[in-house]
Parts: sequence; C-alpha cells; structure tokens
Amino acid sequence: MIMATSTKGENRRITFQVRTDVPLPVGEQVFVTGNQALLGNWNPAGFPLTRLDDRIWSATAALPSGQKIEFKVTRGGWDTEAVRCDGSIPDNQVVEADGDQVVETHVAQWKDSAPEPKPQIVGNYRVHEGFHSRYLRYDRKVIVWLPPSYENDADKRYPVLYMQDGQQVFDPLTSTWKQDWQVDEWCTQLIGEYRMDEIIVVAVYCTEDRYLEYNPSMAGREYSRFILEELKPFVDMEYRTLPGKSTTAIAGASMGATIAFYLAWTHPQVFSAAACLSPAFRFRNDEFCLNMVEKSPDTPDLRLYLYCGEGDALEKELMGGMRDMERLLKARGFEEGRNLKVSVDEEAAHNEAAWARHTDDWLLYLFGR
Repeated sequence: MIMATSTKGENRRITFQVRTDVPLPVGEQVFVTGNQALLGNWNPAGFPLTRLDDRIWSATAALPSGQKIEFKVTRGGWDTEAVRCDGSIPDNQVVEADGDQVVETHVAQWKDSAPEPKPQIVGNYRVHEGFHSRYLRYDRKVIVWLPPSYENDADKRYPVLYMQDGQQVFDPLTSTWKQDWQVDEWCTQLIGEYRMDEIIVVAVYCTEDRYLEYNPSMAGREYSRFILEELKPFVDMEYRTLPGKSTTAIAGASMGATIAFYLAWTHPQVFSAAACLSPAFRFRNDEFCLNMVEKSPDTPDLRLYLYCGEGDALEKELMGGMRDMERLLKARGFEEGRNLKVSVDEEAAHNEAAWARHTDDWLLYLFGR
C-alpha cells in the first residue's frame, strides 16, 4: 500500500516499511535495494532499514522526483531476498507517483527458507549440485540439458555446448528479472524442425566470483582449468558426448562472452566455435582479449559469432570493443559467411530479454544443418 502527499523540490521522502510474516531474531537485518544510488544500485545490501519490532522494519530515503523507483527487499544477499509463499521471485516493486510517500511491503517468505520452486525447463535435464573445483573458491550448480532422443537411442552420441551464467540459460525462475535465454525452448523447436543438430547443453552457474572468474586477466585462467580439466572430462564420462573439437562449442553473454571467447581462442583443439553476446572486450580499461588476438602468433581454426546491442549506455560502450575485435579478426583472415558472423541490434539493451531474442540465430550458426 502507498500513501502519498504532494511535495516540492528535487527530492521526495520515501519511507519504506516492511512487515514480515516470520519474526526475525536479533542480529538479522533487512534491506531495500533498487535502481537508485541511495538504494545501492541493486547491491542486495544497499539501504538498511531500522528494526521497529521482530516483524516490522522501516527507514526513509530522499530519492529523486520524476523518476520511477524500482526496488526489492532482502536480508543482505540475493540468496535471502523476499519471495512469495511458493518460493517464486516476485517482480520489482515500483514507486511512480511523486511526493512524500510511505511504501508498505509484505514479506511472506525469504528465499533461503522458502520451498524450492519447480523448475520451468522444457525437455529432459539433469542437475548436478555443488560441483567442486580445486581451482576455484566456490562450488556451483551445473544443469545438463539432454536432446529429445537421448533416452531412446542408447548408442547415439551428441555435440556439446558449454554455457556460462547457467542460472540464466533455461529457467525464468532462476534468471534475472524472470527472463532466461530460452535455450531449452529454442533447441526443442529447432531440433523438431530438423533445422539444427541434436546437442547436449551444459549450463554452468556463476558464483560470487563471477567477475573474477570470467575475466581472463584475473581468475579466468583458473576458471578455464575448471572447464577443461574438471567439468568437461566429467561430462564426457557421464554423458554420451562427441568430445572431438568439431563437436564442442561454448557461449556466454557480457563477461560470460569474454571468457567464452578466451577459452575458444586459447584452446581451439577443444572448441570449434563460440557465440559471444555483448562481449566485454573493452571494459574498465581492460582489453585483454583484444591484446591477445593482436599479439597471437597463430590464428586458430574457429567459427565465431559476435553480437552487441546499442539500446543502452552499457551496450554502446561494449559495441566499440566488439567492433575492434571484428576488425582484428578480419585482419587475421576471418570472413563473414565463412567463419565469422557479426550481429547488431540497435534497439537492444544489456539484458537477458535482448539476448533471448537472438538465441535461435546463434544456435543455428553453431549447430544448424
């Protein structure tokens, strides 16, 4: 419920009042996080509230007038955000009206104590919880999506696609803003239409070390060892794969695209192709992959798919790095229509909804018949 009174000036006073069904013990803290700097710019521990009693938390923030405020409630992390009774993640709450307001929010459950919602994944898949690596700090979940004929033809073997940010790949319930890449739906449709080979998709969840692990100049080499020396051998042993170079590809978006490119470029004996969506080839003064390609003594035998949008500031920033990479690749002999495809979406922002609109295109480029 929102109660508002008119106000003048550049800021308005928004009082967030959160009421929880489950009492929180001493030592717990409740936060509001949202799309404003004072709310942490989606840092889950962005704006702390004050305990009024075990069930009620409140605090007032001076936020800009004339802007839509989007927010969520957490206990300090995305693993402890407020969810519905069934464990599903609610949409962002929105404050649109100007003026001083009291915004009341009801919390039925917290994510870490709610029942696990049933995955919304099309087709047959298996989940490997807590996959351990001796090279990385955190264990992670891995989902292996299996093609339609997998259970019916015990002799058939399949190409494999490795994907980063696995929580975004198949399931809207685990993906940011309930929008996944729809790889399961598109694989099912394209395979059913005989436009694409049947493949196995290995979706690797990210962890708190995502930026470090997906950055080749930081922990990217350790992450690469995890993929090459631990995960891939496990998948090849556990599933009926075609483990040869010509049947293994890798994909990712944003920093996930950067590490996908790095893995393909540095290990062409393993990967034959890579799809890199909104790649961070130049970001925060880091140009590792551009420098790597420019200085590389050899040109690997690869097929590469590069994509970027221009619909928001971040995509426009990343576009320059992608165009530089395109020029470097063409200078090394990569040709559009042969081993390179470059796609641009002028309206697309840096998010899963935009990337999902191009999933069929890059899947067909990697595995189309």
